[in-house]
Amino acid sequence: MSKTSQPCARIISALNVEDEAIRAFYISLINNQSVDEYINERHLHFCSRQVEGYFLSHVLALTELALELPVVRP
Repeated sequence: MSKTSQPCARIISALNVEDEAIRAFYISLINNQSVDEYINERHLHFCSRQVEGYFLSHVLALTELALELPVVRP
């Protein structure tokens, strides 16, 4: 049987930046960690500074949206 190896880094490009921002926001929130910790743990690399800026803008927008949502208490 052949062994499948996992990549040691993930490259974020314009094609997957939105999905990765949502993933980073959600997983960081669930695991009580910062997005920076998420980036470092998963060895994310951005193909350009512009893509990194888009990523951070998306995470910020998701954070602002989450803070605006009303809290529903039973």
